[in-house]
Amino acid sequence: MKKKNNIVRVVLILTLANLLILAIRNLIVGNDFYSFLRSNLFIGSAPVITIAYLLYRFNSKINTWIFWLGTLLWVLFYPNAPYMISDLIHDSQDPAIKQNADLIKYDTLIIFSLAMLSVFYGFLSLKMMYSLFKKRYSQRFAKIAIHSTLILSCLGFYMGRELLSAIKLGNGYLYSWEIFLEPVKILKIVWNSLWPIQENWPAYAIMVLFGVIQYLLLIMFYFINNIKVDEY
Repeated sequence: MKKKNNIVRVVLILTLANLLILAIRNLIVGNDFYSFLRSNLFIGSAPVITIAYLLYRFNSKINTWIFWLGTLLWVLFYPNAPYMISDLIHDSQDPAIKQNADLIKYDTLIIFSLAMLSVFYGFLSLKMMYSLFKKRYSQRFAKIAIHSTLILSCLGFYMGRELLSAIKLGNGYLYSWEIFLEPVKILKIVWNSLWPIQENWPAYAIMVLFGVIQYLLLIMFYFINNIKVDEY
């Protein structure tokens, strides 16, 4: 019998291992230039995995209203998880690279590892939420809900990477949860950046690309988990 994985233990081990690698890097290089990766990882992983886990863990004890409130929060926070893929654009920006060009090789691997960890959290939450939707409603509903979340995450990614926030929090770009602070202002900013379509086609291009990448990664994860390798 296969032992069931302890989700909390796996998440903690992977998180601590990646943060330790980043800490060692900072100690050797002598700066904390990539400290924002820690906050991005926390923003991207903690809310989405926590909400999904709590809903999954206490599914039988919560009513429909609480379930959908938690689901709404999960949908809003989910884009932050795969968003970290784009943090690779910060590679080579550390001033220390001017003194040691080889540093870029190590930084690339570290950023990639943290980004994939964040993606892992997002996909793990997708799996848990899919299971919940299937239990509460149906498999068909679960598929529609997950696909809808992935589509909406493309808009969330675009907001966080391209649109400046009027509230000026964090890195200055829009966070999906800011909809709770200034809903009218946020919706206006997003609408003006998407319409008319012919004048804002780059926005749709980046959203489509982000969606395609997520689906490709999900397909790879799925087949790796299900492929049976023949033994000779």
